[in-house]
Amino acid sequence: MSIPRLELSGAVTACRLSSMISSELDLRIDRTVYWTDSTIVLGYIRNVSKRFKTFVGNRLSITHEISSVQQWRHVDSGSNPADIASRGIDANDTDGLQKWFNGPAFLRRDPSSWPVCPTVHDVSGDDIEVKREAVINHTSTVLGIDAMTVRYSNWTKLQRAVAWLLRFKSYCRKRYLNHDVEVRTFDLNVIEVRNAERAILQYVQRTHFAEKLTSMKMGNPVKTDSQLASLNPVLHNGYIRVGGRQQQANADNYPIVLPSKQCITRLIIWHYHKLNGHVGVQQVLASSRERFWILRGPSTVKNVLKDCFVCKKQHSPLLTQQMGSLLPKQTTPENPPFTSVGVDFFGPLNVKHGRSHLKKYGCLFTCLTTRAIHIEVAHSLTTNSRRGIPNKVFSDNGTNIVRGDRELREAFTEWNQSTINEYMLQHHIEWQFNPPYGSHRGGVWERLIRSTRSILKATAQEQLLTDEKLLTLMGEAERILNDRSITRVSNDPKDPPALTPNMLLLMRSNACLPRGIFKKEDSYSVRWWKQIHYLADVFWRRWIREYLPLLQIRQKWQRERTDLRE
Repeated sequence: MSIPRLELSGAVTACRLSSMISSELDLRIDRTVYWTDSTIVLGYIRNVSKRFKTFVGNRLSITHEISSVQQWRHVDSGSNPADIASRGIDANDTDGLQKWFNGPAFLRRDPSSWPVCPTVHDVSGDDIEVKREAVINHTSTVLGIDAMTVRYSNWTKLQRAVAWLLRFKSYCRKRYLNHDVEVRTFDLNVIEVRNAERAILQYVQRTHFAEKLTSMKMGNPVKTDSQLASLNPVLHNGYIRVGGRQQQANADNYPIVLPSKQCITRLIIWHYHKLNGHVGVQQVLASSRERFWILRGPSTVKNVLKDCFVCKKQHSPLLTQQMGSLLPKQTTPENPPFTSVGVDFFGPLNVKHGRSHLKKYGCLFTCLTTRAIHIEVAHSLTTNSRRGIPNKVFSDNGTNIVRGDRELREAFTEWNQSTINEYMLQHHIEWQFNPPYGSHRGGVWERLIRSTRSILKATAQEQLLTDEKLLTLMGEAERILNDRSITRVSNDPKDPPALTPNMLLLMRSNACLPRGIFKKEDSYSVRWWKQIHYLADVFWRRWIREYLPLLQIRQKWQRERTDLRE
């Protein structure tokens, strides 16, 4: 805030005070005079040529609205009683007190004897409150097709715009040059649009292939180091076309060569992309090559399609949330296998029964700690598990278990969860249902179902199995998955083998055939019992040291993101 700005604000206050007094008094006021001791403010008020910055300009507009330039006069600082309010006065200064209470003495004399206003110079252009005029250099240029392509993002609209421009050209030739040309007065026809397309494409080739076009018109072949050399280009009907190795009877069927980095090429790619329902790179390239051969076609089309908003929206990845924390049951060692269990159904699996076909379902149990699995064929909903009674069972809720099968869905709907929980509590089993539609909560067993499906598909292929074959196949899939490594496989032969679920279930890797001959009394020997406990201790020590640290790392979904909301 500068002194001139403060003095200008005081002038605004004087105008507003005068306006308020005039409206409140019942007396008629014939004349109002405004006094200021600032020649700068008088220069601002009397200015008629300069434009001021916002602060000064706004206050001058208020001043001019309430008062006129002729009402403003100058008073010297010595006669201005307003200075006493800001500077103060001595109590013994009788002249100052007289001026404060009664105003300047000249006000009681005739106006003709009032002080003469000093010469107020016009505001200079160097004043800090004067708004600088912007200097604009305008260069007129002739607009060509390159300038028009910036204004259009559609190949069809560009052709129509150029067609109208060519019609206007014909009109000017006929009107001012007396050329004998036909000028239509109605809507564009097909011939005019084709001529516009021809003009655009020939302009593009003249711009980007000028030297090659001149050389080909003279009958010279294209240089071998040129991009066009491998295309065996031919010049036909004003276009550079792809000759290639395929010889056709009509040269008009040869594709027209277009450069890769050009606005027209981009518009043509967009045209074929939208015309074919936002298809991918290969289909757009194949469709465009029926008429045009774009240099560096795959990379050019890919570069254009990456900016398609519709494709981004349709093919964008699904929203993810940060990977959830591990369950306490997954990180608690030394419990027997299948103490904490996740269960899910998969299928249906078609089984041959006589001359009819039946649908069976697989029921997969997985140990949350060791990642071992147990698979059973669900002939009914009362199938018993041969792995013992678990402490806690996790499963999907309702229809997610049956994966869309109507009959099994109805069967599970008839389940009464309260009855299940009551039965489970009698056996000290806690059953926890995941939230509806929360299949991601069961990722532990969902991933194993995917692996089981892959093994069944690769083993059975397209065969139609019987019940016995299906049971055998399920046992084989269970063996394969329980022999999978849950830790990293080392390349060093001195390191122990990778940890697998079967190492705890069988205290060895499972095999299709038993190893060696076993006696009945061996199962009761104290040495065997101690060996089993020792191997279990070894497993859990390796489980804590090698497997558990792998669970701490979030391989993906590493950041917390905002959830979707209405």
